[in-house]
Amino acid sequence: MKKKSISRQYYLFIANTLFMASCSKNSKGVNDQDLIDLRPVGVQSQPIIENDTILNVTYENGLLNSGITGVTSTKATASDAAYMVNLAENGATNAIAHKIVFGDQGYYSDDAYRSESDAVAIKNARFFPGDERRYEFSVLLKDWTPWVSGPTYETNVFQLKVSGNSTTGSGVPLQFRTARNTMRLRYEGSSSIKNIIPDLRPYVNQWMHFRVDVLWADGPTGYMRTYMKLLGQNDYTLVDEKTNYRTFAGNVNIGNIGYIKWGVYGTQTGLTRIAYHDNIRIIKLPLQEGN
Repeated sequence: MKKKSISRQYYLFIANTLFMASCSKNSKGVNDQDLIDLRPVGVQSQPIIENDTILNVTYENGLLNSGITGVTSTKATASDAAYMVNLAENGATNAIAHKIVFGDQGYYSDDAYRSESDAVAIKNARFFPGDERRYEFSVLLKDWTPWVSGPTYETNVFQLKVSGNSTTGSGVPLQFRTARNTMRLRYEGSSSIKNIIPDLRPYVNQWMHFRVDVLWADGPTGYMRTYMKLLGQNDYTLVDEKTNYRTFAGNVNIGNIGYIKWGVYGTQTGLTRIAYHDNIRIIKLPLQEGN
């Protein structure tokens, strides 16, 4: 399933050639001079060592970008829109917290109440048709206010996103969202929704761990498999699967690129939302023997 072909090289050539002219991210593009390789802050430029792990954001150094040039902590301007928390969990000590407050412009960015990190500026952390990847993240919903009645008001906590918008033929392949008191998966254009935790309330203030394996494809040849591990579980469990599926929600010929985002996005009147994130990883598939 691992495709290292001329077609992949063509996709990368086309995407990088047209990116400056046509790519936008929520009306804000990324310039070529902003595109950097993956290396820790303060380390001199050196060749990237090819291995399974493409990106590993652990926050163990206490920095909001985990010491990785190209990881954005937030675009919101409030002083506590993103901050570090010290927690002992699975041997780790630090995690990032993202916060939004409805009605406060300090938590408003990219046309919504949101505070999100992303890795769009890291070239080898992006995805294109032909790539096969594993995405992992851990999230804790801090003092999450339960839903009682009224509109759903979903809050997004992780996205596999394609740059651009509806006018450029791009979308969001997968979002992890809270909706009422559930955790759900929302696929491109809301074409499919799957509730994977029917009642979130017992898991508030607990770490939840997620994994998504994807073969990115711009035709009906891809797959997307989502796994989950909750408190007391020793391993990941498959919670949803799509096969023979168009996973790449965009068009590389007009500069659309895929990237990840994590944080909090969307809330309702009177609510504050805070989510902790840790151990955000991108891994090449298939795994090498011994990994």
